[in-house]
Amino acid sequence: MTRVDFYLLPTHDANSRLKFVCKLAGKAVSEGIRLHIWTENAAESATLDRLLWTYKDVSFVPHASVDTSQADCPVTLDPHHQPSTQGRILVNLSQDVPDSIESLERIIEIVDEDTERKTQGRKHYRLYRQQGCNLKHHQVGTPQ
Repeated sequence: MTRVDFYLLPTHDANSRLKFVCKLAGKAVSEGIRLHIWTENAAESATLDRLLWTYKDVSFVPHASVDTSQADCPVTLDPHHQPSTQGRILVNLSQDVPDSIESLERIIEIVDEDTERKTQGRKHYRLYRQQGCNLKHHQVGTPQ
């Protein structure tokens, strides 16, 4: 059964949402977990790419786009490709849900106080519940 974690951020700032993704990615890499970040569009991928290099002063998160020769990096990101089922956790920043939910071990959704994202998060929640996913909620503070 696929586990879906909803992280609820008390902010309207879209940049805080992406910084939180960086924090999750950094933690995943330190624990040997592989992530795929499915972004909404190329601009969001580019912003996240920059943040993964710079969000901490003393380190960076190794990452690559799916369509590069470095797609075996621990963290991949792309707006056009859903993850393969080869041991990656999906961080879903897209407005859509993945096609084959049941093939994924875990999905992470990040919802903030933005009205559109809250509506989208509720829609995703209903779809995941209909698919029989194990749903979890995490209320978190504003990321640093």
